[in-house]
Amino acid sequence: MGTNNLLGQPFVVNKLQLKNRLVASATYECMATDDGKVTKDLHKRYQKLAQGGAGLIIPGYAFIEKNGQALPRQIGISSDDNLSGLEELVQTMHEHGAKAVLQLAHAGRQTLPDLIGGATPMAPSAIEADPLFNVQPREMTVGEIRQTIDAFGEAASRARKAGFDGVMIHATHGYLVAQFLSPHTNRRIDEWGGNTENRMRFLAEVYKTIRQAVGNDYPVLTKLSVEEGLPNGIHIEEATKYAKRLSELGIDAIELSGGTVVDTVFLMSRGNIPIDVLTMGKDETVKPLIEEALFSIKDAVKYEEAYWLGAADEIKGVIGRTPLILVGGMKYPQTMEKIVKEGKADLISLCRSLIKEPDFPNEILAGRKSPSTCAFCNLCLAAVILMKPVGCYNRGLSS
Repeated sequence: MGTNNLLGQPFVVNKLQLKNRLVASATYECMATDDGKVTKDLHKRYQKLAQGGAGLIIPGYAFIEKNGQALPRQIGISSDDNLSGLEELVQTMHEHGAKAVLQLAHAGRQTLPDLIGGATPMAPSAIEADPLFNVQPREMTVGEIRQTIDAFGEAASRARKAGFDGVMIHATHGYLVAQFLSPHTNRRIDEWGGNTENRMRFLAEVYKTIRQAVGNDYPVLTKLSVEEGLPNGIHIEEATKYAKRLSELGIDAIELSGGTVVDTVFLMSRGNIPIDVLTMGKDETVKPLIEEALFSIKDAVKYEEAYWLGAADEIKGVIGRTPLILVGGMKYPQTMEKIVKEGKADLISLCRSLIKEPDFPNEILAGRKSPSTCAFCNLCLAAVILMKPVGCYNRGLSS
């Protein structure tokens, strides 16, 4: 087991036994079919991750309804037609000793009409068009809110039927659940908005509906936004209240993250901003504006190791025994070990490091002390924005 003994210790989430404390965090793969079905490329990706040693793997994110699909070639769990492929995907991970939790998501406003059958994207409120998708969403009716909550429950049931060991509610990165939580996107004045309790109502009802669908012994986790980087967005003070409420409701684990896809994506994936790649092929009248906007934030999103650790300190203090999963710039095995040893997080979640080195967990548990070789260049992020399969593109990315 080497020197990193604590990371190699088993851990229990609800009644799910994990073989170690290392997690492969949910990552958009851009590898599914156009209708969200599993492909050979997805099998290969998750086989490598499972062989790499992570105790828990979270494939993500899976759209729960067609009108909630965010991006092309995204995994879907909106239909029973997708179950056979998902069953095989789970078996692949189980064969190598990894547990599998499926992340459930709805895009809300962060999508395009072409992806959702020509419909206008829906959101808690009909706020202004965002700079990325450039489509003004329409405000959801109360009936649509209830229907979407039920869809989360149905998706969780499918995930359990497919053999997944648990599900995760995606409540960050500016997707629908986070849109309800955020004052920036939720400007409703009915029971679904207007104050902290009402903004929390959608997530609470999603959790309760999923719990009713899958039972008390089935792990239900959430990925929660702790900072959106917007003046009227989610900040740590509000996030702490949400985390406390989730703990009281009985959530089985909370993973922390932040940023939104449309406004502050590099708050989520701190490091280099590949401006030249992200402006590739853009209209010459728009390109300088994008370059200026990206250049203006580069210093604010510089890479630092374990950049959500401060938020973890705040959240850990209010959630009692609810397990906390920490993601965000994890680089040195010694840092990961120290965080767990000091009780600042229970599980360590890796994303870009595993894109670069799928076998990193095995090497950590064998005593590796050298850091991840990921350069945090964010070309992997740029690649999926350009609709290329997720992978390490550190040596270059062409159009």
